[in-house]
Amino acid sequence: MPEFTKAQSKVLRELAAQVYEADVRVVLGQLENDFVRWRADEMESSELLEAIHQFHQVQSRELWSRYQSLKDPEIVARGIAFGLLSPTKLPEALVAELATLIDLFARHKG
Repeated sequence: MPEFTKAQSKVLRELAAQVYEADVRVVLGQLENDFVRWRADEMESSELLEAIHQFHQVQSRELWSRYQSLKDPEIVARGIAFGLLSPTKLPEALVAELATLIDLFARHKG
């Protein structure tokens, strides 16, 4: 992994937080859909409770694990590869330094 200046590290840290927030919103959006269905009486309360339990046991833990195991440059590169962050948010030089990581995540998404 390339070495980053203090200024670049600060940018990466801030952008990594944005990627995390975007990723969490995607997963919570899925859970919100279950709440909408429940409010519309399209889902039983027990089914909603199961969805909440599933969220806690699976998606929430996967998110926690993912973001504990990745460093800020990897989080940002993954965010770009998965469409959670626009590369235009980064200075061009930083995008160039992350290009290999971005490509790696793009090839392994799905």
